[in-house]
Amino acid sequence: MARWLRLATIGTLLAAALDCGSNATPPAPSPPPIGAYAVSGLVADLPGGRSLASATISITSGPNASRTTSSDGDGHYSLSGLVAGAATLHASAPGYVGVDDAIMIPADKTANFRLPAVVPPPAANPQCDTTLWPHMHDVQRIKIVTACVTVTGVIATVGSSDDGDIDMALTLDAGFGNLLNSANVTKLNGNLQIEAICQAPVHADVPDAQRTCANFNGAVPIPAVGTHVRVTGVYVLDSDHGWMEIHPISVMTAAP
Repeated sequence: MARWLRLATIGTLLAAALDCGSNATPPAPSPPPIGAYAVSGLVADLPGGRSLASATISITSGPNASRTTSSDGDGHYSLSGLVAGAATLHASAPGYVGVDDAIMIPADKTANFRLPAVVPPPAANPQCDTTLWPHMHDVQRIKIVTACVTVTGVIATVGSSDDGDIDMALTLDAGFGNLLNSANVTKLNGNLQIEAICQAPVHADVPDAQRTCANFNGAVPIPAVGTHVRVTGVYVLDSDHGWMEIHPISVMTAAP
């Protein structure tokens, strides 16, 4: 009888132990691993290439998902402490279209972004001076595409031409990339040619320009390289060079 009681007691204790084990709280999931890799880059606008501060860069897929950071005042960002694996980076900024980039960590250490504007910047009602056209030199090479346009951008280069024009390369602000063609990209580093007519000495070997610039004094102020400007003029194709231009410039002012 005593032996039977001892066996019953042992059975009860085993059952209780098994029952307690079945109700045990499962262990908490392990935190994401902290890696030793990093990805950095630059966020800029398109097509101007100006850096974008305070853009958000997020990892949306892979073992590093949900990691996020912001670009600094110069448009640079860095994500560190990453583990190896595939990742999709998403860059966004107010007023710009978000862009994704698929990378592989650690093989890809740099990911740069160019964000196009959601809409072109607003332009004031353009006013073009039609009296400038008779002073254009060799006008047969110029094909008018749009009689009057206004754009904004940054002056990249300034130089004078033997026909008396001041030639400038303009790095366009976001939203004006459709004004460029392949020749602008390959020959002008992605800039738009803009020209203020009859504002430099005309060379003696260009008699047609001497005639067209006679008794005309250009009134377009020529800004320094690096100035952000608003330009209004005739949008044309220069058939000799193959690129697009604003030529002649009617109005050019400093822009905020």
